[in-house]
Amino acid sequence: MGVGTRYKAFISYSHKDQVFARWLHRQLETYTIPSRLVGRDTGRDTGRDTGRETGHGPVPRRLTPIFRDREDLAATRDLTASVRDALANSDALIVICSPDAVASRWVNEEIRAYRQLNPNGIVLAAVVAGNPDADPNSEPGESCFPPALLEPGVDGKASEPVAADMRRQADGRRMALLKLVAGLIGVSLDQLIQRDIQRRQRRVTAITGASVLLSVIMATLTLLAISARSEAVRRKAEAEDLIEFMLNDLRDNLEPVGRLDVLDAVGAKVIEYYDGQSGGAMTTDELGRRARAFHLLGVIDSAQGDLEHAYEHFRIAYQSTSRILAVEPTMGERVYEHAQSSYYVGYFAWRRGDLVTAEQRFGEYRDLAYRLIEINPDNLEWQAEVAFAHSNMGALFVAQRRWDDALVAASAALAQFRTIAADRPDNDPAWLEVSETLAWVASISEITDGRDVAMGVLREQLALYESGRVDPTNDWRVRRSVIAAEYALARLLIAPGSHTSADDLQMALEILEPASLEAAALIAHEPENLEWRLIGVRQRLWLAQAELYAGRVEAARDAYVGATGFMAHEAWGAAEGARFAVSRLHASLVEGRIFAARGDLSAAQASIEHMLTALGQVDDWSGAVDHAPYYYAAGANTLADVLEAQGQDAEARRIREDIVRRLAPVQDRIRSDSAAELQYARESLENELQTAE
Repeated sequence: MGVGTRYKAFISYSHKDQVFARWLHRQLETYTIPSRLVGRDTGRDTGRDTGRETGHGPVPRRLTPIFRDREDLAATRDLTASVRDALANSDALIVICSPDAVASRWVNEEIRAYRQLNPNGIVLAAVVAGNPDADPNSEPGESCFPPALLEPGVDGKASEPVAADMRRQADGRRMALLKLVAGLIGVSLDQLIQRDIQRRQRRVTAITGASVLLSVIMATLTLLAISARSEAVRRKAEAEDLIEFMLNDLRDNLEPVGRLDVLDAVGAKVIEYYDGQSGGAMTTDELGRRARAFHLLGVIDSAQGDLEHAYEHFRIAYQSTSRILAVEPTMGERVYEHAQSSYYVGYFAWRRGDLVTAEQRFGEYRDLAYRLIEINPDNLEWQAEVAFAHSNMGALFVAQRRWDDALVAASAALAQFRTIAADRPDNDPAWLEVSETLAWVASISEITDGRDVAMGVLREQLALYESGRVDPTNDWRVRRSVIAAEYALARLLIAPGSHTSADDLQMALEILEPASLEAAALIAHEPENLEWRLIGVRQRLWLAQAELYAGRVEAARDAYVGATGFMAHEAWGAAEGARFAVSRLHASLVEGRIFAARGDLSAAQASIEHMLTALGQVDDWSGAVDHAPYYYAAGANTLADVLEAQGQDAEARRIREDIVRRLAPVQDRIRSDSAAELQYARESLENELQTAE
């Protein structure tokens, strides 16, 4: 990297996205700006209207150079200084967004540094994986925007970035690439597309014709192997270049014109070519290219929803990286590459339902992550791999309801995140990882160790926010995490239901009342944000439930009305997913209990029966609605109470016997509020029996 070099853009990415980063780097630097746009003066310096004014300077012919730190950094121990110099000399920042980028300390630091060094600089987002609309708290593995990207800008306002979505089901790579180019040169997307299409129309026929000839080209590769060794080596290198072209450039040219059939044929030819090679004669570099090719095919298959072929291609890549590692076992990059192969094979085995293979590969990924930090203990990215590996194992165990194993894995992830954060300053992303992992540990601990242990972990999480390690003051997303931790603690405080102690009930109310106001502030800050709205609904419903336990029926009604007001937004009716289903069930439960407390037994019965009918449509409690046992038991107990009040003792008894029959076999695997409802049903049956005697 030359001193003072000016870059068109700086690409910030996680190690796990390095294949895509390399592709994007090449695409941007080799993209030729349509000639009719080149040289147009933006008038940035003079402010004069000189044609196509974009505020970005004269439109260049090419976007070079682009800085990508893994490739452009000189051999230096002062990484931070080198990166900051490149950031300061970059016209724009392109953030490759994915779940891995969310967890990357370096990506978040590069975003913050760029905004500090270039307050008015251009920041563009390229989504390659994850879900831009995911809730980072309840769906931590799906969120793709790094926290730093969502922090307030120089104007003090936080906004979700407008991203170029590279995923196949969204913009697709070609359209997303054009969005980035348009952002870099400062022209409208429509303007660039129009010029690009005019140029590309002249190439489509040639490209499609060339793709038809690829089968013939690939078929000749085997014959070339009988040439002299020097010629064979040259031909093999040409073949590798051709494969790279097919999997990258050709794919990007064929997708916009709908030639996915040709793309599929290209993939088949790549496999056919590699199957015809002599594996034993391959160098480690050749094996590495082979692995990368199959990895890319796996990504393509996954984007198309073809899990079987995706798994097979990742499995072949895994075999190649395994052979490379056997030859070069002490090279960190080789260990890292095989660790990624292990992860992807495990992940897709999980998605296929092969839990045995998933656990084996995730375990291998964890072991390789530990080997990485043995090779370089100071590499924070590799330290984070250890934590991610334990998190993956924990998520797999949670899905299997192996709670004890899940707690061991989650605790190991927490310990590793603590190690990473120990020497980091306040508000470092590592501390946020610690706080969010504490919430996960608390959720699992409630089942394995009980309510008191879970509350202790949640108090530790809240203490972390109060200490300033993670400061929610100017970060709305962190404020949401604080509120989520508060209502989780309040839920546990009142989990015993009618047996809740006066002290615990008072403490829950002291938490929920101000937290409900904070949730309302979130909604007022961004009314269209469903995540904020969901937080507000949850807060008001738990507040209503606590008020009912305190005997303050009208206060409970006011809190319930506030919750339904938040639910009245037009977007709420169309919201899908388990979290919204749970809140609707909770609203029906609270409504029924308020009616019962006010003496309107027929209305209470109608509300609870409606809730139980909706709940009965869920086939799998453990997957679709994690808290369904509680809503079933709480609703059924409330219905039994209402029926008893109407003199229908036999039906009430049958309902409570049903609760015991269903929940008793799983009482060691349900949450504390569900266990309390089970205990209430048993006590009611015992009281009825004693009365009869």
